[in-house]
Amino acid sequence: MELDLVRYSSEIYEFLSVQTLRDIDYGVLDLSDVKDCRLREVLHFLEELFTMELKVNYQENETGLFRVQVSRGKYCYREFGHIIEADSIGELKELVLGENRIWYVFDEILAQECAGYI
Repeated sequence: MELDLVRYSSEIYEFLSVQTLRDIDYGVLDLSDVKDCRLREVLHFLEELFTMELKVNYQENETGLFRVQVSRGKYCYREFGHIIEADSIGELKELVLGENRIWYVFDEILAQECAGYI
């Protein structure tokens, strides 16, 4: 039986957020209140993807900002093949938020060191 993702599109969209990422990062994400078993299955899958991506960021990211790297003097936000580039962290943040994408600081110290970001 195929899963009808359109049926759950609003719940999925709501789940893919800074709050969800923060809850995963802090180890407090709780999906027990999701009564629909099929939706819960989808959200658990997305949780696993976010968890893996966050782990990679902790291991390989030097900016302290989720999905943000510095490449050839530019700040780059990379999300599954979609790239946003800017000359400064402030400009990048505006562009990322303008596209309604996740802007998450997972390491305050690294983020502050990254071009004086606060």
